Amino acid sequence: MSHISDINSAYQKLNVRADTLYEFIILYHNYIYSHHTYENENFNMMEIHTLTYIDDSPGITATELSKKWHKSKSAISQVVKKLVDSGYVEKRYKENNEKSVCLYTTEKGQRLSSVHKAYDVADITQTTSYLIEQCGESDLNAFYRIIEKYNELLKSEKPSLL
Repeated sequence: MSHISDINSAYQKLNVRADTLYEFIILYHNYIYSHHTYENENFNMMEIHTLTYIDDSPGITATELSKKWHKSKSAISQVVKKLVDSGYVEKRYKENNEKSVCLYTTEKGQRLSSVHKAYDVADITQTTSYLIEQCGESDLNAFYRIIEKYNELLKSEKPSLL
């Protein structure tokens, strides 16, 4: 009986931090997939960041995007289809290879990507200022170092450490 009590006690202590992390992940996930308006266009962060990534990496493929964003090729294909159908991205076949489709922003896509970058610069600057004011620059730097290490852990071949 005391073994179960010990496990419950340890769980209660450790789970407080885990719950904070889970809440952050859920809230940030919801934020990423909520729609934002950029020049009268509604896109979620995944869509607009995909557009900007294509703009910054002309000729990238959906397969490369799926690896970059850790998403299935099917999920990325849906995002790309929306961007193509909206006139922000165009597909071109690689020379001498009709199976490999490269992605490029249109002029319209380049303009929206620039608007998005300006929005992100302002938003990231404001958020960073707020966090430094609330927690201090050294704590914020430590937070990002920890996130980098957490990302490495999640990408590692031993995610069972979690």
